[in-house]
Amino acid sequence: MRVCPTNVIQPAVFAAGVEGIWTPVLNFRIGSSGCQLNCIACGHVCPTSAIRRVGLDEKLGRGAHATRGPIRLGTAFVDRGRCLPWAMDTPCIVCQENCPVSPKAITVRDVHAPVMSGKKFRVRRADADTIEFDGDLLTPDRLATGDYFCRRPIGSDIGFRRISGNTSNRLMLTTTPAWATIPEAGESIDILIRLQQPYVDPQHCIGCGTCEHECPVRGRRAIRVTAENETRNPANTFFLPT
Repeated sequence: MRVCPTNVIQPAVFAAGVEGIWTPVLNFRIGSSGCQLNCIACGHVCPTSAIRRVGLDEKLGRGAHATRGPIRLGTAFVDRGRCLPWAMDTPCIVCQENCPVSPKAITVRDVHAPVMSGKKFRVRRADADTIEFDGDLLTPDRLATGDYFCRRPIGSDIGFRRISGNTSNRLMLTTTPAWATIPEAGESIDILIRLQQPYVDPQHCIGCGTCEHECPVRGRRAIRVTAENETRNPANTFFLPT
């Protein structure tokens, strides 16, 4: 536990009964990150090989160990009921950005979801880069994050225009792409938010826990590592033998 550079090795306390006090377990919510890719310190200081000594090539699945691939501690799973892009229509790509393996084990898929779907955004006037609506329907500058788009639900312009700013009744749009025709008065406009929903590829995930550590959801994280597909127990594999 003392040699772990990120402090994710923690004592089990009473989880395994009195006999298990001080048994080391991984706690990815504690410390400065997950299990570091290039660290093999714990196995080299363990006096009984309870944590097996491995070299970097074996841990990372390089050289003579390439056919077996990297050592996996488990697999991360996305809890879609707690994940911000999945459950709350809130942009977040923290887990994908921090995934340290290459190619990344976490990818995202873009989804454009309508915002304030109960409101009707009808054009009062428009030009090439602005749209003014009837009524004060918007919170000023709320849509200026770069994650919001507008779309004409009918007509020849079926693509998205990124919103660069807004007032209570006006959208300012980026200059490209341009409308084929200017929206007309009375026309409806959809406002959408781009959500990048994360997916975990179990073929590439090594269970390092970095994503769980960095997840901004408080309490129970929206992405968590379990022992499934761990290297040390072939019975936990996801995949049928080939």
